[in-house]
Amino acid sequence: MYQKTKSYIRIFDQQMSFYENYARKKGMNGKALQILLWINGSAQTGISQNKIAQATHSTKQVVHAIIKNWLDKGYLELRANPDDKRHKLIFLTAEGSQFADATLQPLEALEEKAMAILTDEEQAQLIDLSRRYYQVLEKGLE
Repeated sequence: MYQKTKSYIRIFDQQMSFYENYARKKGMNGKALQILLWINGSAQTGISQNKIAQATHSTKQVVHAIIKNWLDKGYLELRANPDDKRHKLIFLTAEGSQFADATLQPLEALEEKAMAILTDEEQAQLIDLSRRYYQVLEKGLE
């Protein structure tokens, strides 16, 4: 079991290193790329800094620094949260949408190309097994 676990972790590490390298090539770090993915994925509804921190296992300070940088560049805007007046929601501006598209569309094309080598059944298995593996790890941290 030890060897299988280590083999899987090496593959996972290679995947994470790929995303870190991709982010660097786009002028950011891996955490900023993760945050951009969450903001872009919530483009219609907005997302709070707290939700981003929870989803990416980041400190509020790290999230705030990245958000502030993008606010200063005009990529983001903050809007009132109708459900919780204490926390604003983050939305992409038109310029931010262009930045997100330029950053994420090439990555999504690579991800789709990689997934396309698998059959539909293999894709479903990969997703299911990865989810189950992660859930066990996550529970171990509680």
